[in-house]
Parts: sequence; structure tokens; C-alpha cells
Amino acid sequence: MADAARKEREARLAELVNQTFEDNQISSTPKIQRVPLFLRQNPNFYEYCVPKMISFGPIHHRNKNLKQQGQHLKSQWTSLYINEYSMLPVHNGNKQKAANYLYGVVRDNIMELKELFAEDVIEGHSDDELIWMLFEDGCSLLYFMEHVDDQCPQALKLKIDQLMYTWRDTHLLENQLPMKLLEMLSKTQGADLDYLLHNFQDIGDTKRKGMSIIRLTDMPTRIHILDSVRSHFLCLEIGQNIPNQNGSSSSSNQIPPPPSDVWQTYKNIRDLKKSGIRVKVTENGDPWHWHNISFTSRWFSGELTLPLWVYNDVTTYFFRNLIAYEMCPDFHNNFECCCFFSLMDSLVDDAEDVKELRLAGVIQNLLGSDEELAKFLNDIGHDLPTKMFNQIYTSDAVPISKEYIRVRNRIELHYKSKWRTFLAETRSTYFSSPWALLALLGALAGMILTALQTWYTIHPPHPKK
Repeated sequence: MADAARKEREARLAELVNQTFEDNQISSTPKIQRVPLFLRQNPNFYEYCVPKMISFGPIHHRNKNLKQQGQHLKSQWTSLYINEYSMLPVHNGNKQKAANYLYGVVRDNIMELKELFAEDVIEGHSDDELIWMLFEDGCSLLYFMEHVDDQCPQALKLKIDQLMYTWRDTHLLENQLPMKLLEMLSKTQGADLDYLLHNFQDIGDTKRKGMSIIRLTDMPTRIHILDSVRSHFLCLEIGQNIPNQNGSSSSSNQIPPPPSDVWQTYKNIRDLKKSGIRVKVTENGDPWHWHNISFTSRWFSGELTLPLWVYNDVTTYFFRNLIAYEMCPDFHNNFECCCFFSLMDSLVDDAEDVKELRLAGVIQNLLGSDEELAKFLNDIGHDLPTKMFNQIYTSDAVPISKEYIRVRNRIELHYKSKWRTFLAETRSTYFSSPWALLALLGALAGMILTALQTWYTIHPPHPKK
């Protein structure tokens, strides 16, 4: 027994010593995969990552509920897409020829397409099953992207509620199809994808206005729809630097690290308001870009500019899936979405803070109540990896976090300044309105008259001789 145990131990040690490792570098083209495991273990988070109406791709393909209500839609849209595709000159109206061609495109490229999915995602699916799935899902999604219209849901044979649920499901991380597949199946082999993506994102407004979108050759490679929508909210292309508050760019090593003794003492936006800090919507560039934050400290006040965001029942799904996407182990990114919500979580404790931001115009709350939005921001804050490095510590691995830290440190230094707080409170108390100013002047006049009266009572003027 002792010899057997010794041999087993030596064998395991030899296995460890001689173990080889695959190249585990972060890829510029992350695979389509599940939500990271530790987020799936949180049911309050993961319920927003599961499609409710329709599935695309292999992860939820075998969900019986989704098959029952979504499969007939995909079959209809695929048939209609084949009909449109057959109108191309090369097919001359022959639907069967167009169908055979589109199916053949997927079949002939199935090995390349399989490489775009994580192994556990396609495990258990035969090649024949994957080919048919990707063929039908790809064609139906392209048809949906071209014909989606919140003013005319009947174009997709949907009611408005079905259209919106389907549109929301297409933003989920576990419901993505490779952009490569859409390029292969599109009518122009990808040249029309920018138009389709714009029309999809604005729910048909691009097509209604007759707009044409020119594809830019220097655009970063989009992985899937969620990745494409995420890039829309970033002002920079991949590899560029982050703009500073003057509009110029500065690399991460030019941003000085924050002092190590700065610690956040303010709790929410109401604390900042008491110290004279006001919030306004950013006026530089596109107002919804995550990087558009800045803070300016003045003698009597401070000004915090934030991006404009609309929060509704879709964004609660969208932001959670963006956070899950940024936390995928093979996706190289600067945690732009995570950093932004880490900042928002530091400003909001409850519904009163949401109200302050809403009245300042930086939030439009279309959820049921301010309490609901406050709960969303607080809940999502618990799952942010940026809470680890976006408070005090910085990391060159996440350069954009330094931009947020710098703003938060400037806020903190202003907030801890006692004389600025005193000036802000004085200004708020006595100079906030004409009536308060008149009351102050009246009180000062009364004090001066009382002092003069007291003086003359004690020191009456001597009568002239």
C-alpha cells in the first residue's frame, strides 16, 4: 500500500513538473461564450442574461420554451430572407437555388465558424445540427435587422410587445451570432452590415428616413451585435488613447497616479450638493459616451459633468450583459462600462440621489420609480470588478480607470475643503434667491442700526456750548 501511494504521488508530481501550457494570451477576437461562471452563480444578475422570447446560437437553442414561441418566427424570417436573396441577379428569382447557396455557405465554412464559439458552447452539437442552426439563425437575424420597425411591427409579423422583447433578446451575451456569419450570409457579403446595424439599433429609424450608411474601412472588427453596440458608446477606436478634459489625447502613463492618502468620504450626490458641487450634462462630443466625465473646482462651487443616459426596461438587461461581456476572460478591453457604473454607484445610494441626477438632466428615468433605478445601480455595483481598482489603487492594465479615479479624487479634495464648504453653505443660505439676499441685507441693516443706537446711548453727543 505504501509503495502504491508513493508511486501515485511521484506520478502526480511528475505530471505537474512536466505539464505544458497553451498560449493563454487575451485574444483580439473573443469567442462567443457563456456569461462568466461567477456571474451565473448570482441569480439576480443572470436572470437578465437569459433570452425570454427567442434564441440565436447554440447556448439556448435547446430551450423548449424558446423553441415553442421563437422557432416559427425564425422559420418565417428565414423563408422571407431567402425570397429576397433570390431576387439578386445571380439567382434570378430562383428561391431553391438561393436556399441551397446560403445553406452551402454555412456548410462549407462550418469549421471556421466553429472556431468562433467556445468549446463548451458547441459541445454536444453535431456539425449537421450546427450548420442548420447557424443557417437559419443567421438568415432570420439579418431579415430582422433589415425590417425591424417600432412604428410598423407587422413588417415582421409581430405585435409591438413581441418586437421589443425580441429586440432586447438580441443584445444578450449568450444570444449572439458571429459577425463573420452575418457577413457570409448578407446580400452584399458584409458591405451592407453597417446599414443593417444602424437600422437595428435605432429600431427602423434609419430605413424610415432613407439614410444610407457608408462602411468605414478603419472601423475595428466587430465580434457580434453586442460588441458592435458597445463600440457605439466608445469615442475611440481600438488602440487609441483616452482623451483628457481638454479634448486632446493622453496615454495612460501621462495620467499621474492619485495620491495614496485620498479616501472617499462623500456618500452620494446629496453630500456633494451640500459642498456646492452641481451636476450638469457634458457638452463636449457625444453626450452619451462613457468617457465624457470631468470635474472643475471653483471658489464657491464645483461642477461635475456626466454623460446623458436614459434608463428603461431594456437598459437594465443591456448594461448587465455589457458588464458580463467586459468580464469575459478572453476579451481585451478597458472596462469602460464597468468603470462608468462604478462611478455612478459612488453617487447614488437611494431614490433621492436618483432624483437629484434626474433634475440635473443627466438621467432620464423611464423605470417604474426612482427607487427602482437606485436599486439597479446599487445591485449592479456589487458585481463590478472595477470596485477593486477604481477606488484608490490604479493599474496600468486598465488605463481608463485612472481617468475615473482622477475625477473622483478631485471631487474628494473639493468636498473635504472646509472653507469651500463654508462658502457654499453661505451662498446657498443667503444668496440662493433675491428674497434671501434682501433678508440678509435687512438683517445687516438692522444690526448696524442697533449698533449705532447702542453707541449713541452709551456715548451721547455733548451739547454745544
